[in-house]
Amino acid sequence: MSLRLMVLLAAVSLTTCDDDPGAAGPTPPRAVRTMVVDQGGADAYRTLPGVLTAAETMRLAFPVSGRLIEVPLRAGDRMVEGEQIARLDPAEITREITAAEAKLSAALARLDATDAEFQRQRALFERGLVARAGFERISAELSAALADRRVAETELAAARDRLDRITLTAPREGVVTDLLANRFEELAAGQPVYEVAVTATLQAEVLAPEALLAVIAPGTPVSVRLPAFPDQSFDAEVTEIAADAEAGIAYRVKARLAAPPEGAKTGFSAAVSIRLPRAAGALDVPLSALVYSDTQSEPTAGESGTVYVFDEATGTVRARRVRIDGVVGTDLLVTEGLSPGERVVTAGVALLTDGEAVRLWSLPE
Repeated sequence: MSLRLMVLLAAVSLTTCDDDPGAAGPTPPRAVRTMVVDQGGADAYRTLPGVLTAAETMRLAFPVSGRLIEVPLRAGDRMVEGEQIARLDPAEITREITAAEAKLSAALARLDATDAEFQRQRALFERGLVARAGFERISAELSAALADRRVAETELAAARDRLDRITLTAPREGVVTDLLANRFEELAAGQPVYEVAVTATLQAEVLAPEALLAVIAPGTPVSVRLPAFPDQSFDAEVTEIAADAEAGIAYRVKARLAAPPEGAKTGFSAAVSIRLPRAAGALDVPLSALVYSDTQSEPTAGESGTVYVFDEATGTVRARRVRIDGVVGTDLLVTEGLSPGERVVTAGVALLTDGEAVRLWSLPE
């Protein structure tokens, strides 16, 4: 046999083998991870990180005007209820008191002299020795002297009251957050000296995602944990929910502590746990079972989604629409579309198609 014939026969043989459709075995079904769904247990909780802030702030000011000569506290300093925290210069008010005392002494002297003359004129008038016009004139002078005494007494009392008000005392325990006046500054009545955070009224502030707004409102009880006080939790109540979102679709929520622990300060980190009531009959399904091509954002309560349910009788998966009641950790709460005991695919759902034959994944032997 010639060499050319042998090469031709070999090529025909190779071509025949490559074109044989039975030479390679069939593609095995895709292996999938699954789990049997069941009803969950007790209500779940969502914990959000936050920070302690003052639930109440106050601005402290003198009720009188004057020159500030003592202002010992600075931002960050603590104040105790009843503590003297600022003082005005008493010199001007002391001069006012001295002037008012002199004015009152003069008014009293005039009143004594006028009253003595009035008594003399009245005795003469009663005996008919003085005309009515003269008696009425001295009566008017007595009334004016009495009025002058009352004015002088009022001015003196006001000056002494001002002297009592030149010392500023802390009405409550707190921490200075801002110093608003400087020493030797002339202050008007009511001009703030300090801004203070009231330490007895602390609140935790967190940013809550939009989905949580359906389960919280002012008055909702929550639990607060503080890393500075390990192994303790503190009761709190939601007091405020912001009307506008701040970061992404998150809203600022404030929860006031019922009894802040001794030593807690504004700026401490906090963790707020919010109870998520479980709907009757809700099933726990891993988030990884959800087909995200159906969902525009993180699944929230009231939305619907798609999961794949494994049919053991046919060895295939079927797409199933389910209703979502919420998200707890890494699980969906499903209220419609699934029944306890059904098996859902929990990994690789993006690669599956409805009716596809699959096999259950198992560890190699």
